[in-house]
Amino acid sequence: MSMKPLMFFGTTNLDLCFNVERLPTPGESLMGALVRHPGGKGANQAVAAAKLGCHPKFFTRLGDDDAGLILRQSLDGAGVLLDAVQTATGEPTGTAMIIVGDDGGNMIVIDAGANANVTSDLIEATHSHIEPGAIVVAEMGLPVVALEALFALKARIGFTLVFNPAPVRPGLSTKAWSQVDYVTPNESEAYELTGIEIECIDTAKQAAQAILAMGPKAVLITLGGRGAYFVDASQSFHIPAFPVIVVDTTAAGDAFNGGFAVALARGVPVRDAVRQAMAVAALCVTKRGAQPSMPTAEAVDEFLNHKTLLEIQ
Repeated sequence: MSMKPLMFFGTTNLDLCFNVERLPTPGESLMGALVRHPGGKGANQAVAAAKLGCHPKFFTRLGDDDAGLILRQSLDGAGVLLDAVQTATGEPTGTAMIIVGDDGGNMIVIDAGANANVTSDLIEATHSHIEPGAIVVAEMGLPVVALEALFALKARIGFTLVFNPAPVRPGLSTKAWSQVDYVTPNESEAYELTGIEIECIDTAKQAAQAILAMGPKAVLITLGGRGAYFVDASQSFHIPAFPVIVVDTTAAGDAFNGGFAVALARGVPVRDAVRQAMAVAALCVTKRGAQPSMPTAEAVDEFLNHKTLLEIQ
């Protein structure tokens, strides 16, 4: 099967994950078990694509510390191409503190580290790594000025742009929004973008239309246990979620975006691409950790072909 080139732009962090019985309330102290995982939204998405059998390129910025070396080795081991990965002298690698409850819910605090210092010049310098016709995926952990520079490259190079607006930041221009082919917020991000609280499929439709009016060509809102809703100029549809036993939702959105990008790169029709992305996310939440929970292509194919309901021991 022929496949379009695939490149991700985003953050890389070392995740410090505390597994607790339940999430704490303000001022409360809880006992938990600490584990360390490679993470960061951009890195998670690139690793998700690599574990699905691709060899995506990835632009990110690591510190010149032990964490940066560990994360670089982890990306390489997963099959992510590192030509565009940069090491920032004298800067720390990004770090995330994640608390995960037994019900799969989480709380996350991020120190961006070297991720925060991605400039428009650094993005401009990556243009030789982006192949014409590629699927390019960007997330909003990068500075807005960097995203503006990346989106502006689309007119010069010619690529399909998937934009995951997480975490939502103000300031992205109307011109930049008009370059987006697919925008993929979750419910909370859709609310931050539109002020419309998603309580059902009807309100998801309203939010999607409001985001579509901001300029992107298509809107794909992930709805957690309610599935996903898609709309563009010619069609709209809702796909229900797959029933699985949720263990950790930390990287579900990243798994979805990685899976969606791979499906687009393989030329899968958009409805089937959404369904495949939902299967990747469904399998992801059945395991703990971000990158360690990303499923293989074989696991996704088996899940879709046999509609397996996983039993977690």
